[in-house]
Amino acid sequence: MYIDSKKFDYKEFAYPDADRLIERDKKFAQESYRNWLNESIEAIVERQWEIDDIGAIGQVGDFVKLLKEAEFTYSIGAYTSTIALVGVCAEDLCRFFATSAGHNLDSQSQFNRVNTLLGFGAITQDVADKFHIIRGLRNDCLHFNQGFKQKNQEALNSDALNALNSIKAIYAQIMGAIDYKTIDSSKFSEMVNIIANEAAGTEVGTLGVDEALTRTRNIFASAFGIDISMNNLGRPVYKTSIYVVEEIDAEGEPFELTLKDFAVGAYVIVDINENELTAIREKSITEGDIVAVSLMSVPNKLETTGTWHLWSEIKKLT
Repeated sequence: MYIDSKKFDYKEFAYPDADRLIERDKKFAQESYRNWLNESIEAIVERQWEIDDIGAIGQVGDFVKLLKEAEFTYSIGAYTSTIALVGVCAEDLCRFFATSAGHNLDSQSQFNRVNTLLGFGAITQDVADKFHIIRGLRNDCLHFNQGFKQKNQEALNSDALNALNSIKAIYAQIMGAIDYKTIDSSKFSEMVNIIANEAAGTEVGTLGVDEALTRTRNIFASAFGIDISMNNLGRPVYKTSIYVVEEIDAEGEPFELTLKDFAVGAYVIVDINENELTAIREKSITEGDIVAVSLMSVPNKLETTGTWHLWSEIKKLT
């Protein structure tokens, strides 16, 4: 039996404050979702860790949106949805690749399209096999045949993960994953900007600033061999150096002081309060001046440095 009845039918009752009651019911439903999420969060993250990481790929198409949604549905345990999404994603990726390779195969079935590309030598046997595995899983899913219906959650989990990791492996192999060891600071900045824009977006599964920080840390470590996490159990971090004052922002909230490390050229943005801003002005410190100061930051839960603050009196050197 399928029982819906998730929304109370207020049309059947003459409640004068029906709008208020509807909002109350929505808030109750919101709390139910929060409880479910709190109970499920560990399993969601564990499933996310099962998905292979293929790094970054320069060429993208509409299929990437489907891939991201498939990753999200797998993480929340919606395995049938994952298989269906990966199947559609695989077809769009295959068409995209064929077109980019100069072959118009849009009118062919996925089975024939894959075999044609294999015959042209455009893809390897391994890629073709993975495409066909995904196609088979997708067909079983969409046709919802008896064999598919009889699969338990463990089997669906295995199929969904196999399909998801297979399409990611195909994508990386035929489009070429970026070798992080070859990127320079300019390319890194471009990638960070893309990550920041995605974090500000509204796509399904976007986790905002925290996910952006995680991805930036991972790429920076792979590219430059430096882990920006302190890995110090969250103890405060202190840094004393000589800096060039790049900017004094007294308009925003909080006030900010942008400093450039005189020795290594790295920038740091320091949050300052009204008293500290007054002290800076009393010392006639302006943009372009060289100063000496100690800074302090309490690492966040990823143990990367968070907001920086002044830890000592700022001294003007020039």
